[in-house]
Amino acid sequence: MHATPKDLHMATVQDSKSRDFLIAKNPNPNSRLPYIIRLPVAGGEDIVLACGSDWPGVKDVFCYQLDSWPDGAEVLERVPVASCWRTGKAVHLVLRRRMRRRSMFVWVQSKGRTLIFWRTQKTMQTARPGLKVPQARRLSGSIVIAVDIREKYPWRFTRQGAECTRRELPVGDYGIIVDGKLCAAVERKTPEGLLSSALDGTLNFALAELSRLPHGLVVVEGRFADLFRTSEYVDSGWVMSVVAALQVTYPRVSWTFADTRDLAEEFAYRWLAAAYKAITDPGSPLYDERKSGDMAGADAVAESKAPTLLAPPTVRDRQGRIEMALKLAEEGHQWTSADYARYFDVTQQTAWLDLRYLVDAGALVAVGSPRYRRYVRPQQGE
Repeated sequence: MHATPKDLHMATVQDSKSRDFLIAKNPNPNSRLPYIIRLPVAGGEDIVLACGSDWPGVKDVFCYQLDSWPDGAEVLERVPVASCWRTGKAVHLVLRRRMRRRSMFVWVQSKGRTLIFWRTQKTMQTARPGLKVPQARRLSGSIVIAVDIREKYPWRFTRQGAECTRRELPVGDYGIIVDGKLCAAVERKTPEGLLSSALDGTLNFALAELSRLPHGLVVVEGRFADLFRTSEYVDSGWVMSVVAALQVTYPRVSWTFADTRDLAEEFAYRWLAAAYKAITDPGSPLYDERKSGDMAGADAVAESKAPTLLAPPTVRDRQGRIEMALKLAEEGHQWTSADYARYFDVTQQTAWLDLRYLVDAGALVAVGSPRYRRYVRPQQGE
């Protein structure tokens, strides 16, 4: 999303305090790094870097950390941030746009110096980094499972009686959405797909996003031994090392190897049902049969040790946009097509089509002349 002509101005105090990802021209004419970027890290101070490109291509981009945002830096692009967080010696960045969303910044030591590299899935696939990246109570009842629109030959959960709805999920292939937020997600893999994504580095990015959810799971349609039969050219010990390194790096994400597709589907349903119960009824124990009063002390200790998480990501596909637009309209917000496009980061045409759909459905009414048209909730009797 490129900045409008109005946004192409000298950096201001407001720029330095916003939570967007900023790209600017380096005001230092003697620098060999022509761009300045700003990372709004959650729970910490912003990180300002000088770098050689505005986005990595096929190779990692070298970066140099600055003490602060330089005076006179002309902002070229401002992109809303879905999440930005630090994990060890890396900072993960997920932008709120469809293309070029995920990247990470890695601090490494080389010959006594600290070097910073900007890395994406594409650069990791090119480099093939491998290890460099470094019985329960029965759960039943109908639940609504969101299935990502990009999932081919998806599980249908017909035997379990679940209701499936196609959504554009920000991460994972199957999920539980509560109040517009993705609170639990399952990443589905075949042994071949798991091995390929683990070795080329793309699985690292998916696990990083899953780890920020309250509940994340990887389900493999096969046995662990099947990983070593997918390629005769890959050493089995190295494969186990890569998988072990990923599991240790992202301990909040569970892994399950199921022998068959049917078993994988069944377990995913049970896991999603457990996650839904935990989200909607947090006081109800899932496994321990003791009364909640007996669990009070243990729950308090567990809560005190629980890590702080970011808010679950909002699902911003069409259904998610419409639900949020109606919610804000009920609170008194008056939409315009331009306002809608900016808020949801979509084109003006998409905004107009969404608003037109809501008008045709009788959920909103259009008021005012075409030039100053606003879309509001209808009054009683209209």
